[in-house]
Amino acid sequence: MSVFAYKKQFLSLTSPKSIPTGQFQIQWLGPKWFQWLAKTGLQFLHFRNWWGKSFHGQSEAINLFQKPGEPHLEKKFKMLVSMETSPIDGKTSLFLRYTKDAPFPWPYFVDEFRVLKDGELLGMSYPRFLPSFALPFLIQNRSVGL
Repeated sequence: MSVFAYKKQFLSLTSPKSIPTGQFQIQWLGPKWFQWLAKTGLQFLHFRNWWGKSFHGQSEAINLFQKPGEPHLEKKFKMLVSMETSPIDGKTSLFLRYTKDAPFPWPYFVDEFRVLKDGELLGMSYPRFLPSFALPFLIQNRSVGL
């Protein structure tokens, strides 16, 4: 599917009924060129070896990183979790906002999620003031509780 097809699909989805818990692994979406560009670009923005996100509690999440060959996941870049109205279409979404302690440019970005199917969240990542530049990604629950 194209990047635009994922954006269109996002508009048809609903917000999670509650804040998820557990570890969610990234799944790259879109054409192969887009996947390569996303992975490569993130390496230069403090996201080398990004594995996914961990939700714990009702108000916090954190990014998870895994170096090749390493069994453990490293936690970096805390995010604040909330349910808010989307600037993309005015419907409710699950939001992750980086704290001011995250390295540049992440405090200026938002991750917004809706439920694709049980255990899978379709995300849109975009600059806070430019939701029209949203880029899709998928995270899949690798533990318990969505």
